Amino acid sequence: MPPQHVRELWEMDEIVEEIMFRLLLDEPGNLLRASLVCKPWCRLLSGQGFRRRYSEFHQTPPMLGFLRSEPTFAEFVPTTDFCPREPDPRHRYSVYDCRHGRVLLRFMDDVKEFLTVWNPMTGSQRVLRFPEYSGMTDWCASVLCSANGCNHGDCHLGPFLVVFVSLHEQEGVAKASVYSSETSNWSSPASLDVFFEDEINFIAMPSVLAGDALYFLISSAMPIILEYDLGKSRLSEIHLVSGSAIICPIAPILMVAQDGRLGLADLYDFNLSVWWREVGPDEVAVWSQCRVIDLKALLTIGDPEVATDLVGSVEGTGIIFAITDLGTYMIDLKALTSKELSTVLYQPQDLTWPLFPYLSFYCPQGKLDCICSLIVVIWE
Repeated sequence: MPPQHVRELWEMDEIVEEIMFRLLLDEPGNLLRASLVCKPWCRLLSGQGFRRRYSEFHQTPPMLGFLRSEPTFAEFVPTTDFCPREPDPRHRYSVYDCRHGRVLLRFMDDVKEFLTVWNPMTGSQRVLRFPEYSGMTDWCASVLCSANGCNHGDCHLGPFLVVFVSLHEQEGVAKASVYSSETSNWSSPASLDVFFEDEINFIAMPSVLAGDALYFLISSAMPIILEYDLGKSRLSEIHLVSGSAIICPIAPILMVAQDGRLGLADLYDFNLSVWWREVGPDEVAVWSQCRVIDLKALLTIGDPEVATDLVGSVEGTGIIFAITDLGTYMIDLKALTSKELSTVLYQPQDLTWPLFPYLSFYCPQGKLDCICSLIVVIWE
């Protein structure tokens, strides 16, 4: 009787996959190190099939780090062992958005402004010219995946859109155009009449994507939200009214709940107020305040005279970010817990900078990643 053939572990892809699925999400270097074991594992872990099944298994991508931005300075701060591949070092960047595995950056080349969509996984960039508008007084932009039916866990190599929204005081309008990576063109602008009674501009905080619409905060005598409906290519205004009262936030940020509702958080004297936009059966939307939270019970604060600021959120969760005089924190509003992200990045006087979380699944991209990880292992 011939001897029974026993397969080696590296030959049993289905078992290897099940083991790799259960490695800690917040330590993506584990997959890189596993890809060094043998060529079959490297081929398996860098394949499209594994990446798809890996994201389907975990569903929600982990936060690998975050980006902080100042007018001519951008920095990636890792919260895991993930190390991004840097953009073109010839330019000085500022961050305008981060979503679906991509980062939207702005840079100056001589006297011209450009946008670039940067993929931290591969280091690739797509440089975009601004839409040909005249008379802009302020602008903001967002990036998002445009693949149909995508779960946005590992789509950083697919098609994307950039939405560019601008304010034109002389014309009294806001405009929005959309760039498609598939056509390499900007769409015709959508316009909305805006009342410029006082000076208005975009609040330098991240936009949010809720459903099929993007939302941008605008600072004016009474703060408003600009909504851009991607499906209808339409701009509209959302006023902050709760019942018969007008909401007057001091330093607000936008957020999105797990059920897709648009939310607003505001902080004053360590009291965090949270509102959600509720849409009734009659399609009429109203803002309702759900709670007020004392952040002194959740954060470590040194000097109470130094303001604590809200600086961003994670879409589709109850997670927001805050900066105190002692560090940067992630706050879970559902669990009422906080986690310290950095003690190096703290709140300076008279300067608030936005925080953009970078969420993505990470799998080795192929032989190049295996070689790079080998170099790291040898160096360590």
